[in-house]
Amino acid sequence: MVSPVRGPSFSAVALLVASASCVPPEGARDPEPGLVAGAPRTPAVSEPSPKRAEPKKAAAVHVDLRYRDDWFGGITLLGVDGGKSRAVIRLEGHGPERLALDTIDLDKGTRVDRWEAKPERLEGAQAGSFGPLSGTFEADAVRFASMLRELGPWHMRPALASPTFAVSPKRAPFLFGAPPTDGSQGDWLFSMSGDGAASRRVDQGMLASYSPVFDPAGESVAFRGCTGSPCDYGLFVVKVGEDRPRRITGITAASPPAWTADGSAVLTVGSRGAERCLFKVGVNPVTVPKPLVCVKGLEDVSFSQDPEGRTAVLAGLRGRDKAQAVDLTWVLVADGSVLATHTIPHAVGSSVVSASGLLAMPMQKGAVGLLDLVTGKSSIIPSEHGWFFGFEGARWLADKLVLLRKIEGQKGFDIVTIDARTMTERDKWM
Repeated sequence: MVSPVRGPSFSAVALLVASASCVPPEGARDPEPGLVAGAPRTPAVSEPSPKRAEPKKAAAVHVDLRYRDDWFGGITLLGVDGGKSRAVIRLEGHGPERLALDTIDLDKGTRVDRWEAKPERLEGAQAGSFGPLSGTFEADAVRFASMLRELGPWHMRPALASPTFAVSPKRAPFLFGAPPTDGSQGDWLFSMSGDGAASRRVDQGMLASYSPVFDPAGESVAFRGCTGSPCDYGLFVVKVGEDRPRRITGITAASPPAWTADGSAVLTVGSRGAERCLFKVGVNPVTVPKPLVCVKGLEDVSFSQDPEGRTAVLAGLRGRDKAQAVDLTWVLVADGSVLATHTIPHAVGSSVVSASGLLAMPMQKGAVGLLDLVTGKSSIIPSEHGWFFGFEGARWLADKLVLLRKIEGQKGFDIVTIDARTMTERDKWM
């Protein structure tokens, strides 16, 4: 099922991930961007296409129920605190309108805390920008930042989809998105210190800014945005304390960025002619964007890093309906060496990869596909076991993945862990 592509041998790949297998638990065609002359140009790896690997239905499904709630309405997994084994979920209800943030103890299967919006605050709290739930804006922003910080580290994964908000390992500052203060159209970024002091704009000259993420030292922020309309979603970096971000030239249609493990570079998916590439950009000093790997003919291209930041998986959608599949390219973040490629039929979204090289991704009808990137062994949890979701906030606890699940005909939702190591028979190969 693995198709090696001029990369390390199987034994080398196995050695790469073996040291992480016992890691303790811990988020339209664009114009040629105009790379600097002499910049490296990595050939596309999607031609020829990776070997298709149809995941097999698992003989035994290893899913453990951690928590069950009868909430009726929208549920979002914001993240998981691996050290305390706690999950934070966002709950939205209609008829009557409600909004709450619940903190769940996954070991005890109980709710530790509920932070619910007051009725008069619902409209603002449900917007894309952060809004207070129960107190003043300053007090609630500090409380929300503290909550998110417990779900870190955040620097190696894309920011929350909503609301626009970013925290660093430090107590201060944190960032939040808000409408322009001058009444114009757009979305701006502001910083605030940990004591809730007055906010300060950090994206002067921008029309719209999204997906901010701090580096691991809390000294710089990467985000995507634009200075005019229509938005071309460039990649920008700004240092804490400054208010004029720097655009990284050579990248258009940037995806939500993430930092490398050591914070020396930023990763994002961007366009280069007809290709979509995973770019790596050094930031101190700023370097020419290096395309680690590029693909053609794929849509909704995204990437994810493993929790140690050694490898990344580039994923893109190919085909439609019954012929739909996701192409995966597994690479070393250090230099872009391709470790393996796969095509997973009937997959529908981006992947989540563990430190030991296990991968999970959403499949059609709410199923979950599991793949051992090292051995190529795969399996699927079929939809009769429930509709699994929450991949944006999913987190690995060793080789078990925390996800949400909805069972047809049953009120409410579950928080579960999936034993990917057992279901891909990793121990039979390693």
